[in-house]
Amino acid sequence: MLFKIILMASIFLFAFQLLAQQQTIRIATLEYPPFIYSDGNQVKGPIVEKVKDVFSRLGVAVIIYIFPITRGLLMVNDGDVDAYFSLKRTPERERELLFTNEPLIRQSFVFFVKKESKIEWDGNIETIKDYKIGVVSNTSYGNIFDGYLENSIIVNTDTAQSFELNFKKLIAGRIDLVINSYDVGKYLLEKLNAENDVIALFPPVEIINSYLAFTRTKDHTELARQYDYILANEND
Repeated sequence: MLFKIILMASIFLFAFQLLAQQQTIRIATLEYPPFIYSDGNQVKGPIVEKVKDVFSRLGVAVIIYIFPITRGLLMVNDGDVDAYFSLKRTPERERELLFTNEPLIRQSFVFFVKKESKIEWDGNIETIKDYKIGVVSNTSYGNIFDGYLENSIIVNTDTAQSFELNFKKLIAGRIDLVINSYDVGKYLLEKLNAENDVIALFPPVEIINSYLAFTRTKDHTELARQYDYILANEND
C-alpha cells in the first residue's frame, strides 16, 4: 500500500512538473529601442509588455532573452527557444517558422540622410539606387526593399551588425543613406545626439507589420491560435 502511495505521488509530481514545463516558454528577441531594450538583467519596452500580457492571459509564463539578430534567428530555427519577435514575414522565414497572424507592431520604413545631403527621394528607386545604402545583416526591410536587393536593382549596400552602428556610419559619412524604422531611427539619433544632423526622407519605402513567430521544431499550433485570438481582441 505504501509503495502504491509513493508511486502515485511520484506520478503526480512528474505530471505536475511536466505541466509546469508546458506553461513556460522561452522567447528570443533583439535590441530594438524604444520598443525592445535591455535594462540591466531585464528586457523591457512596450512590445515586450504586450507579448508578456498576451501569454499571461493564456496562463503561459515567458522568459525573454535579447540576442544579436543572427544568433536569435538561429536559436528559434533550431528549437533552442520557442519563439522570436518581432519579425517581418518573408517567404523564406515562413518556410522555417510558424508565424502568428496578428501583428505586434506596424512601422514606417524610411531612408535617412545627413541634413546637408543633396539626395532626393520621391518614391522612385531610380533616384537613389546608385548611392551607398546602409543595412543590417539578417534584417528584412519589407517586400519592396528586399525585392530591390534580390533583383539587383540595389547593389551598393554596406552591412552593419546593428542599427546604431549603421547610423554612426551615416554620421561619419561612410555611407549615403540608411533604411530603418522611422521610430527606431529617431530614437537612435537622439541617443547619438545627432537628431539635428540627420533627417528622414518621405514618402516611406513601405509600411510594414512585424510578428511573433514560433519554432517549427515543436508543435505550437494551438498556442499560436490562442495567441492570435487574444491579440485580435486586444487590437479591435
